[in-house]
Amino acid sequence: MRFEDVIGQDQVKARLRHGVAVGRIPHAQLMLGPEGSGGLPLALAYIQFVMCPNRTELDSCGECSTCRKLSSFTHPDVHYTFPFPKKLGEMEVCSDVYPQWREALKDDVYMSYGDWMQQLNAENKQGNIPTKELRNIIKNLSLKAYEGNMKVSLVWLPEYLGQQGNILLKILEEPPAGTLFLLVGSDVDDILSTIVSRTQLVRMAPIEDAALSEALVVRDDIAEADAQRLAKVAQGNYHLARELGKEATNPHLDAWRQWMTIVFKRKMGDAFAWSDDLSSLGREGVKLFLLYGIQVLRTCAVVPYSGSDGLWEGPEQDFVNKFNTLQLGYEVIGKMVKVLEDAMYGIERNGNPKIILMDASYGLVKSIVKKN
Repeated sequence: MRFEDVIGQDQVKARLRHGVAVGRIPHAQLMLGPEGSGGLPLALAYIQFVMCPNRTELDSCGECSTCRKLSSFTHPDVHYTFPFPKKLGEMEVCSDVYPQWREALKDDVYMSYGDWMQQLNAENKQGNIPTKELRNIIKNLSLKAYEGNMKVSLVWLPEYLGQQGNILLKILEEPPAGTLFLLVGSDVDDILSTIVSRTQLVRMAPIEDAALSEALVVRDDIAEADAQRLAKVAQGNYHLARELGKEATNPHLDAWRQWMTIVFKRKMGDAFAWSDDLSSLGREGVKLFLLYGIQVLRTCAVVPYSGSDGLWEGPEQDFVNKFNTLQLGYEVIGKMVKVLEDAMYGIERNGNPKIILMDASYGLVKSIVKKN
């Protein structure tokens, strides 16, 4: 993975390059950015840039032995840590899951947590990073590097560490010489504060519209006009933009209309059947539906001020226009978005989708009742 393969994030890339150029590479860094912003690919590109013996000012060479091993995720001095289900056969540490990890990265380096669980055929199970894996990190970093003078530990989604993550505090503070810790997350509130305080924060913004649009055209063969619209709607989330671009009319639209009808007419009896039907999409499907709803509501909030040109088109634009005739106002829409964000949080924490959707239905009703 090279910097040129990472979508956007030019300012962050420049800061990382400068740090390497002047010899200031913090031994523990936390790359923090919203989902779909490219934290994992940026971390992988940074590792390759740091370790490449033939790097230029801008990027790794991509051709040397080190780059080839890093590109295939087989370099012996790079240890990958990530969440996986507790009961996944006889697998106890991340290295037991490396074959699936490599396959998943080769297929889509911008994968989400839900994509990773699907790769493991464990979508309805809760992943975590177990204590045995943390002790394995300490063991691996205590060994001498096989090649070169650096060992790297990449921890993807430290939100899944739990309290056992405190096992790493000492090695984060006093790592062996030539050690680089990279943690890649999206929600600092879900990461142990004791770990955050021992790392240098590298903040990532959502991907810029121009860069996201170009990536959709080049990588996903989406028409330029559609790519520009999707980039604005997805608000810097490449993963969401791709999902929304898979079909001309988004498959979530009908379900979203049904939900809003139930909520605004307060037909909570119908909400039970609706929640049951939608929960059949699985956790990742429900999460994408909620992301879709959040983007629709945010669009409804900004349209009165900036218009709908370049955003939703066709049936979805009609929905946005009709929704705004209710004149709910920015504050009420903000409360509705918060309800959906809380529901997403519950889904990500392995909550029961049907129960969460029902709770969200009541939450949405409560959000709009005060207006009426």
